[in-house]
Amino acid sequence: MGQQAINLAPVSIVIAADYERTRNRYKNRTERYVHMEAGHAAQNIYLQATALGLGTTAIGAFDDNGVKELLSLTGNLQPLYIMPVGHAA
Repeated sequence: MGQQAINLAPVSIVIAADYERTRNRYKNRTERYVHMEAGHAAQNIYLQATALGLGTTAIGAFDDNGVKELLSLTGNLQPLYIMPVGHAA
């Protein structure tokens, strides 16, 4: 979807979730808790990248099925964020 940061970064971190696994415990609050935890993980990636003198950004605009196929995500895993990490341009 034209996300140049993904193409240029030496590494991209993908945060994925298994909603059904979370649903077993948290029922109707599943989406809320999954998204909160994904945000917490993303914030920690931002903090660590900054500490290392690197840059990152959270990208949510991507082809979900394409990412799942590329990473061979199995079962109920759904990609939520792609975070390219590298030296800021």
